[in-house]
Formats: sequence, structure tokens, C-alpha cells
Amino acid sequence: MAPLFIAIEGPIGVGKSSLTKKLADTLNLAPIYEIVEENPFLSDFYEDISKWSFQTEMFFLCNRYKVLTDLSEEASVISDYHILKNKIFANNTLNQKEYKMFEEIYNILTREVRTPDITVFLTADLEVLKHRIQLRNRDFESYIEDDYLIKLTEDYHRVYESMKDDHNTILIDTSDIDFVQNEEDYTKIVKQIKEMIGA
Repeated sequence: MAPLFIAIEGPIGVGKSSLTKKLADTLNLAPIYEIVEENPFLSDFYEDISKWSFQTEMFFLCNRYKVLTDLSEEASVISDYHILKNKIFANNTLNQKEYKMFEEIYNILTREVRTPDITVFLTADLEVLKHRIQLRNRDFESYIEDDYLIKLTEDYHRVYESMKDDHNTILIDTSDIDFVQNEEDYTKIVKQIKEMIGA
């Protein structure tokens, strides 16, 4: 099989890392997980987004850039993020001047980044996202506001709509399914992805 790169994307708490882990085992792909708690600015960010957003987004961008540029073109991997998420989050949190500066750096860094062959967008209702965030019990995520989650979800929908005609993408609503605990739900997702791969 030719080298394959799958990226899982979606708003906070939607289940990206959980699905990445399960699909890595099922499809025999090496998993790549986003660093979260290692970001030294994240706790401050959720307490004061306007003050700490640029530092937070730059840390994530530089880390993702390093990981993805080190990735061999021959490696078959699955990641719980797509590099494009940097622009989605930055667009929500940075002021106009900061975003322009961020976008210039982003455009330079991502020129050489390996892009996914398949992008799986996950989405869910607000209450589902809040419940899943609560279950994983990260202290700094207790500051996340509903409006922020709603806006992120809307932005991901918009990005999916912009990509679906020209990229190998799929959108899966996880509001009423539990692919972690329910094997039937997970099997349906695997089937959809295998159809995209051609497996």
C-alpha cells in the first residue's frame, strides 16, 4: 500500500485523539498526537484569551511545523490534527494586526509541510462537546466558554465546506454516536474511511 496520511480534525472535545488511537490500531498507521498540556501558555490563554492568544498559537504552529516537516514521505501515519487548525483558532482569538503577522509566518512555514491524503472532520452538538471536555477533566479547559466552542464548530463546518469538493474529506457528526464504547458505531466509521482509501 502507498504511504498514507490521515488527519482527524474538529472542535475541542469532539474525539479526535480517541478516534486517532483506534484507527491507528485498526489500519496499522503510526499515530501522531498533538501536544496540549505541554504548551506553557495554555492555562493563561483560557483565562485571558486576548492577552495570551498570540503566544499560544505560535507555540502550537512551531511544534506542528517541526513534527510534520520531520515526517517522512514514506511513512503511513494518522494525526489528531491538521496544520490548518492553526488558522482556524488564530482567526478566533487574534486581533487583526496579530492575525496578519501570524498568517505571514504560517504561510512561510507550511510551504514544506506534508499535507494529509484524507481529512476526517468530526463535529458534535455543544452539550456533547461540553460533556466530553468535562469527562477528560483538564483544569485549564474549565474556562472554555460556550460561545467559543460554538464559534469553533461553525468555523470547522465552514472549512469543511470549502475543502469538500477539492480534497479527500469526510464530515462525521458524533453527537449521537459513541465510537469509543460502541463497536457498531466505530465499525461504521472504519467502513467509511476504508471506502475513501480504497481498501
